[in-house]
Amino acid sequence: MKRNSTFQPTQWLLLFFWLCSAVVMAQNISGKVTDENGQALPGVSITEKGTNKGTVSQIDGTYKLVVNATSTLVFSFVGYTTEEVIVGSQTKININLQPDNNALNEVVVVGYGTQKKKDLTGSIASADLVAFKESPNVSILQSLKGSLPGLTISQTNRAGDEPSINIRGTSTLNGNTSPLIIVDGIIFNGRLSDINPSDVASIDVLKDPSSKAVYGSQAANGVVLVTTKTGRATTKPSITYSGSYAISSPTVDAKLLRRDAFLEKIRDINYLTAFTKESGYTVLNPAWTFANSELFPVSLGGVNTTNDYDWYGDLTQNALITNHNLSISGGSDKTNYFMSGGYTNEKGLIKNDDYGRYTMRINLDTEVTKWLTLGANTSGSFTNFFKDAPDMNTIVGTSPLVLPRDENGNYRINPIGDFNVNPFLSAENDRYEVQSRLVGNFFAQVKIPTIPGLSYRLNFGHNLKYFKNYVSSIYGAGQTGSASKSDATQYEQTLDNILNYKKSFGKHNIDATALYGYNISEFNNTSASGTGFSDLNLSYNSIQQAEIQKVSSSAWKENLLYQMGSVAYNYSSKYLLKATVRRDGFSGFSQNNKTGIFPSIGLGWVLSEESFFKVPGINYLKIRGSYGENGNKVGRYSSLARVSADDASKYVFGDGGLTAIGRSVSSLANADLRWERTRGINIGLDFAILKNKIDGNIEYYNSNTNDLLWQQTLPQTSGFANVFTNLGQINNKGIEFTLHSQPIKSKNFSWDITVNFTRNRNKVVTILGEDKNNDGLEDDLVASGLFIGKPIGTIYDYEVQGIYQLTDEKLTGFQAGNYKLNDLDGDKKITAATDRKILGNSEPAYLFGIQNTVSYKQFTLRAFINSVQGGKSSYIAANIPAGNYGTPGNATNSNWFDFTDFWSSRNPNGKYANPWVPTPAGGREYFQRNFIRLQDISVSYNLTEKVAKKIGTSNAKLFVSGKNLFTLTKWEGWDPEVGLGVSSVNAFPVLKSYSFGVEITF
Repeated sequence: MKRNSTFQPTQWLLLFFWLCSAVVMAQNISGKVTDENGQALPGVSITEKGTNKGTVSQIDGTYKLVVNATSTLVFSFVGYTTEEVIVGSQTKININLQPDNNALNEVVVVGYGTQKKKDLTGSIASADLVAFKESPNVSILQSLKGSLPGLTISQTNRAGDEPSINIRGTSTLNGNTSPLIIVDGIIFNGRLSDINPSDVASIDVLKDPSSKAVYGSQAANGVVLVTTKTGRATTKPSITYSGSYAISSPTVDAKLLRRDAFLEKIRDINYLTAFTKESGYTVLNPAWTFANSELFPVSLGGVNTTNDYDWYGDLTQNALITNHNLSISGGSDKTNYFMSGGYTNEKGLIKNDDYGRYTMRINLDTEVTKWLTLGANTSGSFTNFFKDAPDMNTIVGTSPLVLPRDENGNYRINPIGDFNVNPFLSAENDRYEVQSRLVGNFFAQVKIPTIPGLSYRLNFGHNLKYFKNYVSSIYGAGQTGSASKSDATQYEQTLDNILNYKKSFGKHNIDATALYGYNISEFNNTSASGTGFSDLNLSYNSIQQAEIQKVSSSAWKENLLYQMGSVAYNYSSKYLLKATVRRDGFSGFSQNNKTGIFPSIGLGWVLSEESFFKVPGINYLKIRGSYGENGNKVGRYSSLARVSADDASKYVFGDGGLTAIGRSVSSLANADLRWERTRGINIGLDFAILKNKIDGNIEYYNSNTNDLLWQQTLPQTSGFANVFTNLGQINNKGIEFTLHSQPIKSKNFSWDITVNFTRNRNKVVTILGEDKNNDGLEDDLVASGLFIGKPIGTIYDYEVQGIYQLTDEKLTGFQAGNYKLNDLDGDKKITAATDRKILGNSEPAYLFGIQNTVSYKQFTLRAFINSVQGGKSSYIAANIPAGNYGTPGNATNSNWFDFTDFWSSRNPNGKYANPWVPTPAGGREYFQRNFIRLQDISVSYNLTEKVAKKIGTSNAKLFVSGKNLFTLTKWEGWDPEVGLGVSSVNAFPVLKSYSFGVEITF
């Protein structure tokens, strides 16, 4: 039968309507995504709702997509609210995304994984790195300083300095006090200053027992998680250059005494003979000359000249910081990449105090198959500390009456005639000091095809560091010449096997992780040195020419083995639970206690999700709490009896025999040395109110550290000074809060403010448990500065009640110009046992930081205020004009800075006692170090899209910034935060900086 293939009229009509429908359904949609400032927002996910179909915005914010007219487009980006738009008849859809103020859906790194903020049960703080992007920071740690509650970063005042880190106060005595650093999931033992700040994407700090528990034995002092940048999928290559130039100078403009002031202070030191007694030692004695003082002959010769040399001025320089960074990032459907290179050069205040750093990074990940992803995070850092900087103490102590060079232009070796050498000589040294770090972290992510939600990840990390320190000096070893070379390597290897299972069953959500891994660290060092060179033309490369040669070597190795299991569960993100247990084994502990087990549990309840919770103005409210145990490692080999082969161990065998190399036991073994354990609780409250315009959190924590690692003193008859053991307990508690708000938000103007507050208190609960005086109370360890029930930083000293004047009645041994000390027991003499008292402590009472960001059209102003306060009797320190004094002779020949207000017969109201006049008991005055500092301020201008395109870029920004520009404090001297007052010892000032820079993206 023949088939009729001719369309009937009704069929043609149906085909026509079907084609028309298809045309309507398939629409080409294009548009642009911008942020709250109207700037292009790349990497935004644009998907067709209910499907897997979608794309992402390009570097200029544009996108293209083919969808149905009845479709709904979903625009989503981390940190911004999600927007949904029905396509309809539109062919061009432009979207302006607004920041998600409460950021509850933001994903944070929690250790061996990630978690949404709203599902957290522990205390985790995330850094706002954007707020400090324009600041002239050499280390990423400087961007964290004062910005996170519970996190304390020290101030720096030398080129290339690595700031110290403290999280939630001190919880140990002799144990490790530094937090654990994790970079891209791998343990990082080294300087965070080796990492280019421009390469860092995020920093998360784990503070409470529950969140720290996944790292067990190393987490007692907190954990800092650093994540470096990666590329974005399906984005075109993006090239970004940023550069800045900063000029720095001391925040305090102090100078050394010049000639006239120097001679005047010599008269004041010798006031008993330099001034007449009849005038009350205020009128010059015409019979007195500087020859009657204790001036060294060289300086005395300078009195009869016009010498007025500025040692400090000629040995300091304009401090500079130069930064250049170039990065390329992007990705395809399967592969993401980020590559960068950076150069930093920092010149410190003192000449030759220079630091240089070259960095490079390649981060790459690729989806090989639907079930396998491979990746690598690799980096290299090469630092150079250049030459030898002059010794600050020598600079300060050198008299202006002498010159650095003699009549023939040669350097004077000992310019004032004592043992101190000319500070210019170190600049003549041939120095080569470099540190190179190579990091390779590789991973494989496997999604188990047969079990949805189950994945396996293998992390394999290598970290290799080279140290080279070479130096030679023609002035060394008493001008006979000296040279040395030291080469060292440190290698670390980490292997983590991570099994993760994520699954949702209706409203039930589970996230379980199992871990098995190890970390190995090795160190080797070889050094050679020589003294007595007839020829140093080959510098440190010919040490065999030295008359006296020495060689030494050292090495160590330590291993850490660990297993961990963790389960996070939530019901509809309303009821939250996280339980963790970790087992660690460390080679440094004794044979009987190699391993430790550290459990934790965290609970959370989102009240605002309950149907009965109807409180006007409260948009989000969560209560959470956690309990856990964390450990602290001991130093390697601490539990073993160590053997020394130093010079003290050499012996002579037989009469007239030669000296032979020997070995002797230098420490006692402790087969029961245990892990130091910190057990604690954390209670937190997270909230968002007034339509999410204000959000924040409040934390309370309380922990006890037991089995403290302690060097216990032994009787001399044992032949050893001390032994490492476990004893005592320390309590640590505090409160923290963060408050964030955006009071003003409009198309052209916005104001964002964040306030953080920290209050921490620790106290010594028990140490030895001894009560030798039978008063029913445990004895304090006064010699160690430890007092039961008091903070670790307790200050126990004499109480100063002014300065003795000429006519005052004085206790035996005291003179005019000495501090007047309180005779507590009234026995008319000052003794350490009965006349000292607790004056306060060195710990801060509270800290706070305020970050303000104001944007108007293309301009953005950022200002950060950092403050540390001491309350009534905390955060105090001695402020004494210390130097090379101790005797009138030393003070006569030494110089000091001009802000020292010493007592003298002509200046009876001087603030500071004379440190060169000996007393039977010493004594020093303590002052509070409270300060409020404008730590960072910057103004940036983003070019409009139209102008940026004209110059061939997709985005361009110009900025100026300042650092440490203003400090409000009553502390006198160099800086309250570093605790350096009017002292002339190691007087390195904190610097203020002005910088300008540019950031351009192509």
